[in-house]
Amino acid sequence: MRKLLFIFIIIAFAVNFAVAQKTEKSSKETKTAVSEIVLPARCADCLFAIPLELDTAFGPTEPLHGFGYINEIKRDKQVKNVFEQEHNTVWYKVDVPYDGKLLIDITPRGETDDYDFLVYKYTDRYFCNRIERNRVLPLRSVMSSPDGAVNGKTGLRLNATDINLNKNSTTAYAKYIDVKADESYIIVVDNLNDGGLGHTIKAEVWTESTPFYIYPIDSLSKQRTTADISVIEVETERVALHKEDAGSQKLKLLPGRTYSINLTKAGYFNYIATMTYDKAKFDSVLTARLVEIKIGSNLPVNGDLYYDTDEEGKTYILKESLPVLDRVVEIMREYPKINVEIIGRIPTEGQNVRLDNERSKARAEAIKAYLVSQGISEGNISTRGSSIKELEAQIKQQNESRTGHILNPSSEIKIKSLK
Repeated sequence: MRKLLFIFIIIAFAVNFAVAQKTEKSSKETKTAVSEIVLPARCADCLFAIPLELDTAFGPTEPLHGFGYINEIKRDKQVKNVFEQEHNTVWYKVDVPYDGKLLIDITPRGETDDYDFLVYKYTDRYFCNRIERNRVLPLRSVMSSPDGAVNGKTGLRLNATDINLNKNSTTAYAKYIDVKADESYIIVVDNLNDGGLGHTIKAEVWTESTPFYIYPIDSLSKQRTTADISVIEVETERVALHKEDAGSQKLKLLPGRTYSINLTKAGYFNYIATMTYDKAKFDSVLTARLVEIKIGSNLPVNGDLYYDTDEEGKTYILKESLPVLDRVVEIMREYPKINVEIIGRIPTEGQNVRLDNERSKARAEAIKAYLVSQGISEGNISTRGSSIKELEAQIKQQNESRTGHILNPSSEIKIKSLK
């Protein structure tokens, strides 16, 4: 009896161990699984080419199956640098926003997949009919090399020189295409192998530019958040970026261009900023602090305020600071039910905190005077200076800092109540 019990325990242990191993293996496989992009209907035909977003990888796609309803590509005596016929195809379209050089990267998921591709300049709505009738020549024709050294990768590159590549070529990449703003290009990608694993494709228009990053931040939690982000190129009115409910973003800024940046989020004040190529070369990151519309939040004051005093000792704001307050005026006009408290802030060495308190109060009054002069109701505004306790805390912070520099805090415009 004991012997049978012992055998039963051993068997149970073995079964549990096997189940655990299988579960662990299944869990690992799930973690490493790559989600595929489901291709839109009819994208295996020219008329339904998938629009590509520049500088953004599309994929990995699901496997390609067949050539759709129409086998548009076929080789003849006049049009030689194309596929003999379509096998497993997908069509893409690239709209060019600015002058540059068109680059393409195609990366198969399966190293044994054999991808070829053609690039055409799009003309008009009859373009696909002309393709089907073999009346359009491709600008680039790449019958990619099956050479394992490149893992099946292919595309267009800056350092490549060939216009057309056939199967005998050991080169995987063809030369870039010089493109102009407002042109469009069609890319047809074909996998010779049935049962492939799909691919990833990325298109880029290379030109002189500088990278620029936008990070939406919740001003209270100081954590990254999401927002609707729009960037407009002022000179051309081109939409450089438009994303809804998006996190951090990267885009290219071009020389001689000014960009209007707008972030919106429900329950938050709109964030507005301006950036140029020259500025972004020295500071490529915009931390967009989004302010929630609630009591205790500070209205977004994006910029520094500079003050001076007249002959009578009255404090006023210098003209170069007024555009900063104009944004506050816009906000208070947009949200007339907001009551604010302006808190004047000032540098202090601690020699006369009571005088510093009075001077900070004068700064708050100067801000109020400008807002009222722009039509904001005086009844929506209260003011105060930095309290003695706040100034003493400021002095303590200066003394404890390693640099010992005098702090120059910005005045605050805080939501006091919401009608």
